[in-house]
Amino acid sequence: MKTYSVKIKPLTGFGDFIKGDTLFGHICWQLCYDPKIFGKSLDELLNDYDKNPFIVLSSAYPVVNNKIYLKRPALPLSMLFDISEEEIVKNRKELKRRNYFAFEQPLNLLRKINYESLSFFKEQEQTRCSINRLTNTTTEPPFAPYNVGKIFFNCDLVVFAGLRDDININSFLEILSRIGKHGYGKDATVGYGKFDIISWEEIDLLNTAKSPNALYTLSPLCPDSAQTEKIYFNPFVRFGRHGDILSKSKNPFKNPVIFADEAAIVFTKAEIIKPYIGKVVRDISKALPEAVTQGYSLVIKVEV
Repeated sequence: MKTYSVKIKPLTGFGDFIKGDTLFGHICWQLCYDPKIFGKSLDELLNDYDKNPFIVLSSAYPVVNNKIYLKRPALPLSMLFDISEEEIVKNRKELKRRNYFAFEQPLNLLRKINYESLSFFKEQEQTRCSINRLTNTTTEPPFAPYNVGKIFFNCDLVVFAGLRDDININSFLEILSRIGKHGYGKDATVGYGKFDIISWEEIDLLNTAKSPNALYTLSPLCPDSAQTEKIYFNPFVRFGRHGDILSKSKNPFKNPVIFADEAAIVFTKAEIIKPYIGKVVRDISKALPEAVTQGYSLVIKVEV
């Protein structure tokens, strides 16, 4: 599997943050519309997804001053800051605000990295209302006005992608471009989630630390007990729903999935030679029993 970084430019506000598992769902819908773009149908590509995934996608990360910034690892503060326990207790709030770090190769020991307070988006609320078609007014709930949150990024973003050797990078970029044109995620149908592709390059994610002893995840992960010895993470629950035409089905909602959110630190039982870990998640939908969720995550090697 080859890994790439793809820089994108947000063109509108977004209904939610770009997460690897949701982006994977968008890719699958594009393959439904254009089964030949990867040379195989979606069913063929998913047949061996449990053992040999054709694609693994990361969440999106900010690019500031031409540097990619990643989330602070989900480790106790004492394992991230080279200061005394007394100083950690005294400055806990300030230390927690240092939420990102610059992704450089090779990465320094995690305790030696300079963590920064980074604000690369702003959240706003938009007022909407539903029209009662019998009275042509908003009237009382559920037709009354209500607020919807929106996210506006003030910088470019980068998405990492792992592609199996038989998947062409240009075909993937074409699919990603289509997603950017039609919109990503929540409220794409009202003009949100649009972006352009700026550039891309191949990147070696497994050559990121001098003396690595752990892995840092780049998207929500469903850990595989056969691989994982120990893990530090923040939980993330995906209350998923189907997109596209299935969003209008009788039961558009999927079963909830508990992930280890991106920036988890994983200690593995054996050396990882592939650029991803985790497992696929099945049996998540009653409307579409064959549906799958990306439980894999691309990883970079770090030294804890």
